[in-house]
Amino acid sequence: MRLQTLELPLPGLPEELDGLRVAHLSDFHLGPPSRGTVAVERAVEWTAARKPDLVAITGDLLTRPSGEPLLRRLVERLDGIPAFAVLGNHDLAISRDPQARRSNLRDLAPATLLRDEGALVELRGRTIWIAGSHPRMIVPRLERVDPSTLSRDADLRILLCHFPRVLDRLQPGAFDLVLAGHMHDGQICVPYPGGKVRLAHPTARYVRGVYRTRAATMHVSPGLGTTFVPFRFAARPEATELVLRTALGSP
Repeated sequence: MRLQTLELPLPGLPEELDGLRVAHLSDFHLGPPSRGTVAVERAVEWTAARKPDLVAITGDLLTRPSGEPLLRRLVERLDGIPAFAVLGNHDLAISRDPQARRSNLRDLAPATLLRDEGALVELRGRTIWIAGSHPRMIVPRLERVDPSTLSRDADLRILLCHFPRVLDRLQPGAFDLVLAGHMHDGQICVPYPGGKVRLAHPTARYVRGVYRTRAATMHVSPGLGTTFVPFRFAARPEATELVLRTALGSP
């Protein structure tokens, strides 16, 4: 697996928040037997040891409810670090994966589980608003919350959403940073010189890494666990520590 530190310039980031470290974890998929469980445990240990300023976990925490005891033990290792999480489609069994079973996850203490809501954190004398979007945004005929309405005034505004395509639904200026997962970097890929064919979501616009649009800057995590089959090929699991930097030329 990959344990990566990535410097990420953000336009408008206050100087006081330059160097702020945000650990981004995603797609644990705990419950079924999988090599991904080892990757999740290693990622949480690495994150706890580094003691970042914030931890963000962007959904698909559980594939089956049987993984909840392990999930809670892992999150407890992050105690003392402001940690925030959102649910993903697997948590609600909105998936073609035959292993998916709905979990009744309502809280994730000591982490804060965000469901179309947010929390205000003060760090280095500046305010940081962290909002989380509920995965029902992809379910037809269900009432949805416009993710842009989850924003509020703060020195730094971060949106957690399991689905990267939320970036295309945001009003420019609503959030500074979006953190997402879901894609697994394709999970099973066919490499070729200069690239690879991702067998999962082969035509997706956002698959892994950093994207910048008029709306915001987004980081898509390759995630840690697996779906359908309990392994990855040419799509390494990853835990990422984002080091936020004041962008050159920012006002």
